[in-house]
Amino acid sequence: MFCPKCGTENPDSARFCGNCRHELSGTTGGAAGSQNSVVVEVGSKQKSVSDGLKYGILGGSLIIPFIGLIMGIIYLAQGETEEKKDVGKLWLYGSIGIIVFYMIISGEF
Repeated sequence: MFCPKCGTENPDSARFCGNCRHELSGTTGGAAGSQNSVVVEVGSKQKSVSDGLKYGILGGSLIIPFIGLIMGIIYLAQGETEEKKDVGKLWLYGSIGIIVFYMIISGEF
């Protein structure tokens, strides 16, 4: 079913548009106890990247800097939210800093 307001495609059982929250008309199964109902809290702020993952990748970059380099590039390129892009920058710049630090202490730089 397509939203009449913004044109976004939604599941046939949806009562509201997933993009603009417009109420969809002609929905079936609006009775209580429906098995396919999904509750979404609009006002809730859920972290898109957990602290464990954020600092785990950064800690792993201390041992293998290419982990942070690769994950940083992936999150910068494919991050849907600004938070994911910021975490990608943290991993990317952190791993570059670690690589430079290792090069300085090894005498290669």
